[in-house]
Amino acid sequence: MPSVSLFVGPTAYGVAPSVLAAPGMTIRPPARRGDIEALLQSTKRPAVIVLCDGIFHDHPAVSHAELCQALDAGWQVWGVSSLGAIRAFELRDEGMRGFGYVRAQFDRHDDFTDDEMSLLYFPEPPYFPISEPLVNLRYALEERRSALGIETAAAKRALRSLRELWFGDRTLARMRQALIEDGRVAAATADALLAWLQANRAKTLDLIAVLDARPWQRVVTR
Repeated sequence: MPSVSLFVGPTAYGVAPSVLAAPGMTIRPPARRGDIEALLQSTKRPAVIVLCDGIFHDHPAVSHAELCQALDAGWQVWGVSSLGAIRAFELRDEGMRGFGYVRAQFDRHDDFTDDEMSLLYFPEPPYFPISEPLVNLRYALEERRSALGIETAAAKRALRSLRELWFGDRTLARMRQALIEDGRVAAATADALLAWLQANRAKTLDLIAVLDARPWQRVVTR
């Protein structure tokens, strides 16, 4: 079983420690420029990198070059949920593998942008989230819109309004406002949707799913 380095922060907020405590798993903080290169230098044999969260605002983000360096050295590199999903899409032709709903949105929507995954969060464990990634609301609307009686046009209006905001301003309170004022959704319906969202965050579900599936164990290497 290959060792796995998981770079994760706010996406794992609220996840039970037992979910992250997989055999051979090393939990590392959100990745920044140079972390992948340092890992390669400190590890004798190629292993597995699962890139989930990464820093890009206060420090340079993980570069394409260092991820390609890992791939060239024989590492499996997986991207999920957040910056990992972005890099997996960007490096899909270089051998980086993606997993989950968030990564799939790049293939589904031509106008899907990186900032849908972005959020503000406390910079130290447990990485408490301050804002809400827009992709989580997109997922909630896809899953619950029909059951809650939210029209497609209403969902589009709310998402459009929120896309115009800086990602740090996309709080749950602002999402509620957009649903009610721009989407013209009843307050009780908006509250029900956001309650479901908080229990079913797409980014976190992707992380849990990839740790459960462990797709790197099924990859045949030479």
